Amino acid sequence: MYTKNFSLPFFGAKQKVRSTTVGWISLAIAIIAGSTSTPFAKVLGTSLSPLTLLLLSESIVLIFTILSFGFLPLLEELLAIKKKHIAPLISIGITNSIIAPLLIFTGLHVADAVNAELFLRSSSFFLFIYAGIFLREKIRRAEILALLSMFFGISIVALRGFTGPMSIAPGDLLIIGGALSYAIGNAVFKQKLSKLHPEVVLFSRGLMAVTFFVLVAPIVQLPIVEEITTFPLALFGALIGYGFLSRFMYLFSFYESMERMSAHTVSLFLPLISVGSLAFAHVYLGEGVYWYHMVGGLFIILGSIIIQLSSKHLKGEHLDRHLRHGNRHHV
Repeated sequence: MYTKNFSLPFFGAKQKVRSTTVGWISLAIAIIAGSTSTPFAKVLGTSLSPLTLLLLSESIVLIFTILSFGFLPLLEELLAIKKKHIAPLISIGITNSIIAPLLIFTGLHVADAVNAELFLRSSSFFLFIYAGIFLREKIRRAEILALLSMFFGISIVALRGFTGPMSIAPGDLLIIGGALSYAIGNAVFKQKLSKLHPEVVLFSRGLMAVTFFVLVAPIVQLPIVEEITTFPLALFGALIGYGFLSRFMYLFSFYESMERMSAHTVSLFLPLISVGSLAFAHVYLGEGVYWYHMVGGLFIILGSIIIQLSSKHLKGEHLDRHLRHGNRHHV
């Protein structure tokens, strides 16, 4: 339980006031705001290219990070990092701020937002597979059960409850590829950069994404001016919703909840974002939510919860850093 000190003049002393209620409210807002991310991104993808969406998404995260922690302090910490951390920082920037978003935004052009949200949760599945094979971490029985649960859930959604043909849509494969890229970046962070402040890592990632856009946009002749001038007025609501709700309010409320509640509690409730996203995609986009979405989503979320309850490396400060790093990029 986190507390804040407020000065009460009429008592002549500082009194500790519990902030648990504010923490729960912030967590609820984070879940609601995060639930809008995938549907809004899909709608915006009808008029904006994946590269432009990449710039929009990463710029908002970068601006939020600077407003929250200060540009000069972040820059000083970034310049003071050790040489051994430079290569991992670059690799995380490539996987989590360039490759993964581009794959996901491209996949959203042809994939349902409902499927995309559930497949994005497979990043936890790939993270543990990667850690077990390449980092040689021992996977315990509870974690094996979690992986099986997530794999079964992903299979149910991908194969439409095993009632359709044994094939996966190209858009779904791109989304899964994005989740795999996120998992690789998170594994690098866990192994090489876990002692760095997550904000410094995110600051460097944002700078890399913006730099990538500036360098690549002229080469691919991205019609950024045309995209802006021809942007439909009907989509301004989605643009404001994505920028303010999905990104800024989600990040702000997530950090507020992390300051006032235990990371363990926050981690257990964050998977509810997937439930909210399915509901919002159904209401906002009119996408169908079928029984295999609900059953598959249940297994995926169950696996995610088991992982967070049982994993040795997701405890205390390690869990706090993992959440602050990983949950800044919910699409």
